Amino acid sequence: MQSPTLSTTPEETEILDGLMKFVESAVMPIQRSVDKLFADQRLYWDESGKESARITEARRKVREASARAGYYTMFCPEKFGGSKLGVRLWFLAFEMLHHRYGPPYNLLPYSVLSHFTSGPHEVWEHASPELQAEVLGDLAGGKLQGAFGLSEPDAGSDSWMMRTTAVRDGDHWIINGTKQWTSWSPTADFIMVYAVTNKELFAQRKGGVTCFYVPTSTPGYSLAGIVKIFGQIGGDEGILAFDNVRVPDTYRIGELDKGFALAMLGVRHGRLANAARNLGFARWAMEKTIDYAKVRRTFGKPIGEHQAVQTYLAENAMKMYAGRAMSLDAAGKVDQGYDVRDEVSMVKAFVTQNCHEVFSKCMQIHGGMGIANETRLIDAWFMSKLNQIAEGATEIQYRSIAQGLLTGRTNLEFQ
Repeated sequence: MQSPTLSTTPEETEILDGLMKFVESAVMPIQRSVDKLFADQRLYWDESGKESARITEARRKVREASARAGYYTMFCPEKFGGSKLGVRLWFLAFEMLHHRYGPPYNLLPYSVLSHFTSGPHEVWEHASPELQAEVLGDLAGGKLQGAFGLSEPDAGSDSWMMRTTAVRDGDHWIINGTKQWTSWSPTADFIMVYAVTNKELFAQRKGGVTCFYVPTSTPGYSLAGIVKIFGQIGGDEGILAFDNVRVPDTYRIGELDKGFALAMLGVRHGRLANAARNLGFARWAMEKTIDYAKVRRTFGKPIGEHQAVQTYLAENAMKMYAGRAMSLDAAGKVDQGYDVRDEVSMVKAFVTQNCHEVFSKCMQIHGGMGIANETRLIDAWFMSKLNQIAEGATEIQYRSIAQGLLTGRTNLEFQ
C-alpha cells in the first residue's frame, strides 16, 4: 500500500522518471569520464586547493545539457524557465537523485537541478530589469555558477554581527568587507553579496542589509583563501575579500535595506535541500546495509538475525520515516503559501541530526567495511555532519523554533 502523503502522483512519477532517464543518458557518461578525479583527492583538487578545471568544466556541461533538456530550471519561477511544479516535487526529485547515486554529495548528477546559490531561484525575481536582462539568459542556460555570500568570520549563525558594508556613491555602490564559508565560491562566476547599507537600522536589528550581484571579475574582489575540512587537501568553501568593489545600483537585488528577507528565501531552500540530500543518502545507505545484513554471517547465522543489528535497522527506519513525513509536510505547506520558517527549522534539525545517526549505525553494522572507502558510507556520514552545521547549526534551529513558540508565531497544532 502506498501512502497518499509520502508517495508520488502519476504526474509526478512521469516527471521524475523523465529526469532519471535524462541523468542516465546524458549526465552519467560525463560523470564516468571524470570518475578517476573524484576517486583521488590529488586529482580532484588543483594546486591552489580549488576544484580542478576538468571537474568545473564537467559541471558546466551538465548544467547546460540539463537546461537544454528543460530540467535545470523546471522548479524555478516561470519567467526563468520554470513550470510551476512546486517545492514538494523539487524535494522529491532532489531526494530521488541522492537515493539513486549515493555519496559523495558533489557528484555531477546533483548539478542537474538549479540551486538557490547558482541558478535562477525566486530571489532573482527581485533583481532589476537591467540585471535580469544581462544575467538571466546565461544563468538559466547553465553557463554561470554563483555563490551565496552571507556568512563572515564573526557573523555565522548571528548575521547581525555582519561587518561587510556597501556605501552609495552616485549611481554605484562601493563594497568593503570579508565573507567566509561561502560554498562553491572558489569556482564561482558571481557572488550574491549581503552588506550593511544602513548602520542605524542594522544597529537596531530592524534591517539595513542589502543584496548585491558581484561578478568575480570585478576589480577589488579576490578569493582570499579556501577552507579545507575533514582532512581534505582542497575545498569548496571560500574566504572572500572585497576591497572597494564598485558595482552599479542596477546590480542591487531587492529593496534597499531589506536583504535579510531575500536571504531567508535562499536559506529556506538550502535547509530543505539538506533534508532531501540526507534522506536520499539514508535510503541508499539502508538498502546497502539491509543487503549486507542478509549475507554477512557471524556465529553461524546472518548478522541480520542478531537482535542488536535488528534494533539498529528498526531505529534507522523510524528516524527516516519521521523525517520524510516532516519534510514533505513542510514542503507542501511552502507550496500552499504558509509561513513555515519554524517547520523548516524542525525539519533541518531533526533530519540532519537523525540521519547522521542512521549513517553511523549503518557503518557499525558493516563493521570494518563500514569505514572502508569502497562502501562510501563514510562519505554519507561526512556529509551529514557538514549538514548539521550548514544553513544554521542544529542549536540555531532550536533557538528559532523556541522563539516561534514563545512569541505565538507557531503553536503546537502547527498549520
